[in-house]
Amino acid sequence: MSVLRLSLLMFFALTTAAHGQAQQEPSKVTDVWLVFKTHFDLGFTDLPANVFARYREEMMDNALKIIDENARLPKEKRFSWTVPGWPLSAQILGPLQTPERRLRVEKAVREGAIVAHAFPFSTHTESLDYEDLVRGLGFSSKVARTYGLPLPISAKMTDVPSHSWVLPVLLNHAGVKFLQLGCNPASQYPRVPPLFWWEGADGSRILCQYTALYGSEIKPPVDWPCRNYLGMIMTNDNEGPPTQKQLDEILARTTRDLPGVRIHLGTLDDFARAVLAENPKLPVVKGDTPDTWIQGLLSNPEEAKIARNIRPLESALDGLHTQMKLWNIPMEPVSEKLAKAYEQSLLYAEHTWGMNAEYGPRYSYGDDWKKWMKEAEAEPVAADGDYSKLPNSYAKNTEKGSKRKWLNSYDEKRRYIHNAGNIVNEELSNHLNLLARSVGIGGKRMVVYNALPWPRSGLVEIPWEKGKYFYAKDVPASGFVAFTESQVQDYTPTVDTQPSFDTPHFKIVFDLNKGGISSLIEKSTGRELADKSSGYVLGQFLHERFSSNEVDTWFNAYSRIKEGWGLNDLGKPGMPTADKLPYKAITPANWHIKVSHSAAADIATLISEDTEGLAKKYTMVFTFPRKAAYVDVEWFVDSKTADKHPEGGWLCFPFAVKSPAFTIGRLGGPVDPAKDIITGTSKYLMAVNSGVSVTQADRSGVALSPVDSPLISLGEPGLWKFSMDHVPSKPAVFVNIYNNMWNTNFPLWQAGTWSEKVRVWGVGTHSATMSNLVEGAWDARLPLLTGFADGQGGKLQSQKTGVTTSRSGALVTAFGENPDGPGVIFRLWEQAGESGEITVSLPAKSAFKSATPVNLRGEPTGSRIALSGGKFSFPLGAYAPASFVLE
Repeated sequence: MSVLRLSLLMFFALTTAAHGQAQQEPSKVTDVWLVFKTHFDLGFTDLPANVFARYREEMMDNALKIIDENARLPKEKRFSWTVPGWPLSAQILGPLQTPERRLRVEKAVREGAIVAHAFPFSTHTESLDYEDLVRGLGFSSKVARTYGLPLPISAKMTDVPSHSWVLPVLLNHAGVKFLQLGCNPASQYPRVPPLFWWEGADGSRILCQYTALYGSEIKPPVDWPCRNYLGMIMTNDNEGPPTQKQLDEILARTTRDLPGVRIHLGTLDDFARAVLAENPKLPVVKGDTPDTWIQGLLSNPEEAKIARNIRPLESALDGLHTQMKLWNIPMEPVSEKLAKAYEQSLLYAEHTWGMNAEYGPRYSYGDDWKKWMKEAEAEPVAADGDYSKLPNSYAKNTEKGSKRKWLNSYDEKRRYIHNAGNIVNEELSNHLNLLARSVGIGGKRMVVYNALPWPRSGLVEIPWEKGKYFYAKDVPASGFVAFTESQVQDYTPTVDTQPSFDTPHFKIVFDLNKGGISSLIEKSTGRELADKSSGYVLGQFLHERFSSNEVDTWFNAYSRIKEGWGLNDLGKPGMPTADKLPYKAITPANWHIKVSHSAAADIATLISEDTEGLAKKYTMVFTFPRKAAYVDVEWFVDSKTADKHPEGGWLCFPFAVKSPAFTIGRLGGPVDPAKDIITGTSKYLMAVNSGVSVTQADRSGVALSPVDSPLISLGEPGLWKFSMDHVPSKPAVFVNIYNNMWNTNFPLWQAGTWSEKVRVWGVGTHSATMSNLVEGAWDARLPLLTGFADGQGGKLQSQKTGVTTSRSGALVTAFGENPDGPGVIFRLWEQAGESGEITVSLPAKSAFKSATPVNLRGEPTGSRIALSGGKFSFPLGAYAPASFVLE
């Protein structure tokens, strides 16, 4: 999402004025490095295809013009333009570039006049999974390797105010030395020093400059701690490079205002090398900075679900393909398709989700909005995306084109994750069914595949009996077991309508007024897991309709710009006042229950049509496996009603935990919200990678993993809330399942039919919190997978073990063709917080002889390790990755 409205020269004037008084005092700065970049938005200013065309053509021509004009100057005075890795690799140097322009761009790249930093673009970082982030570094690496250049040692993201603390871990283990982050100028931002070491959960550090604007002020602040200073000069959203006139004026002003200071035109890497050579003494900041724009993910709830489900399956497909080849099953290569899936997943995580809302019905509500929608839906669609060719009555409805064009911009964004999902799901289905055909069992059969590197059991749906389940026991690590039809037949279930019943693990009582569990007693301990003093019950669906009071309170607390574009983009101008539409909390009533009891599971289905106009129908399904102590809670909506008025939906989980301590399984490492979140970032709503544990003094409690939606609030629902010092105190977790909070370029309403699942389980007094959370959450997020076949069998054994690790809690995020060079890449990422020696056992009879340690961009970092019996051992730090090229 982008909301910047400052021109380059206005930015220069404002930042100069802002520090005029401070600069009357002496500064230690001797060298200023001016780095030029434009802010890349995937589709904010236009449809993505049109943005890409501008980068390939107009922007490149303008950049090459100023590069040519500066070619005869001394090297430190030559203009260079910094761009993100993906647009340079995939677009500017991609297959749609003209041969003539490509030659000029290639020359500029080789000479260092056009430079890629390490990141592909700005992302909603905490929405991703580990391997997506690693593959994102590959675009700039590819450019560097293609043109014989060193890999970039600097990275830059702009606009998104804050990011998961996976970044220092990711960048440090990739050989990147410096990170520049620039905030959207209206948003709140992490309160950190201007230059500091950012430390991740594993102890990795990255040199970081954080600025409260897109770039950094050209005049150094008086407290700048180094002799070298970075002036990060940004042009507007997708605006392109400065003109020669603008460049000359900037240089003249900088020279005038900073007498005696050496001025360098260069790159982020130039600055990084200069400042690191000083070996400065800088503060260390260890903490997480949750994204204050992360609510935007659930403006596309169906696509958020696809993204959360498909990203772990990318790694699963990679490992399954490699192991099937080792099991001598003939396979077509999958690396190109997998690379495309990773790219499409990354593009969905890029921070712009559609065109600027000022070209849509931003100010329309109620009947006015319905009229706008009716007109938009009546407009024709430009199949080629060129809406300028439509009749003027449509093409000129808004400054940027037709209303239909604005609507379609959101479909363009959604298409990325649908593309990734289609690729991975199709390939996984083909692989699993081929595996089933290959086992030496005839007749109707299924294989159950475990993509995790530790053995487990689990509930799976029988492929030929939809709605019936089978409990697959002891599926080997990264391996499979084949089952015949006779082995998996389920007993015919019995059905009743009793709102209370027992399972082998729980005593359960349902509240049919609120549609959830009012009592959940764990039989092994006798503990009550549901908080009976809460106003909510476990699994309850809550819909909030917000008033102007909540919106205004949040806006006044959060936005640094109170008028103009700040109000338009972050507020909700035009909405009815609270006296006309007050806040309302809605939970459907009159739930009807049906309970199915079988040998595999007890399943309670609750249905309500008492929806107050919010949808056609709601369904809640609570699944209790008979051989596992957890409950899956799944919410279904039938035909949700679209509404542009601010709203949000939640699944509520109040737990019976005294004086609760929260452990949030975040991307990069666990977070204690009482001490690990940096002030100025999101404390009410954030994305989780694994899940949340809520425990008391004896370490017992309850854990939860949101399978389909990553967004959670602790203690209370967290939409339209911002605080510098909030710490949750109530033992409750709320999973957000949709919202239309943002007003800039996220969808402004949600409609349709979809589902959301959450898994809940008890935590025992002797459990290690993180290992329990990691194993339980990844069992939910990456469930056992099934393949189906019928007829003649093959020659493969009916059970095989794949990659195994000597301890659980470390994910295999890559096991396949090396994207950075020859060989097979193997990557683990520790999740459970355990440091020490770990042994990896590769599939039996694999031909690998050695493992060479490499960083996350494929550069060797240590001596080759000889494999013995298909095994190798190495130290693995808590929350750290480890990568090897197998040969």
